[in-house]
Amino acid sequence: MYKALIVEDDEDLCVITAAHLTHAGYEVDKAGTCAAAEELLAKKKYDLILLDELLPDCSGDKLCREIRSRCACPIIFMSCMDDSETIISALRSGGDDYMVKPVNYEELLARADAIIRRSGARSSEMARSGVQGGIMEFKHFSVDTVHRCILHGEERTELSSIEYSLLLYMVQHPDTLLLYHDLYQNVWSTDSLGDVRTVMVHISNLRKKVDPDRLGIISTVRNAGYIFSDL
Repeated sequence: MYKALIVEDDEDLCVITAAHLTHAGYEVDKAGTCAAAEELLAKKKYDLILLDELLPDCSGDKLCREIRSRCACPIIFMSCMDDSETIISALRSGGDDYMVKPVNYEELLARADAIIRRSGARSSEMARSGVQGGIMEFKHFSVDTVHRCILHGEERTELSSIEYSLLLYMVQHPDTLLLYHDLYQNVWSTDSLGDVRTVMVHISNLRKKVDPDRLGIISTVRNAGYIFSDL
């Protein structure tokens, strides 16, 4: 049974969301503030966090960054704010996905299930790819597939679950143009519905971690997608 934490200060919405998750087989905890969420996170591990952007004691962005400093649990933002600046900020803070309220609960459950399954499946996929000792070697960096982080010599850089999934998909398709739609469909396991913004933000975050010296490991093909090349 998956364990989910809903961080939402609208009590009615929180109860409705929890009911949908419970009906789908989740074990659900609820928190109306960042402080309450922090208390629960200190005691339990979750498979999914649904996070509001606007909370009474701090922003969802800030809480997301704090969570990311400790774990790679999938995080889906749910917010009434639909402007690009807010969405990009939420994704850059470590969110895996962003849904605008009122959400379609069938779509939410599909996205949640896909992200959780993708997060748990990547290590075994790495193993099937011939990784030795949990390390995948490239010219300019390595990937620790056990701890899901980037290695540049002795320096370790943590990856979010979506960044890890994106990287694995890209290294499995080197020197190939990966279209925005294809990346979204294969990493988020759902149709993008034209949402290239989410892919672009996560690739931007991933590129900074994989290629801090800007060697062109992940190159952009304007208005199309990306190419990974570091073999």
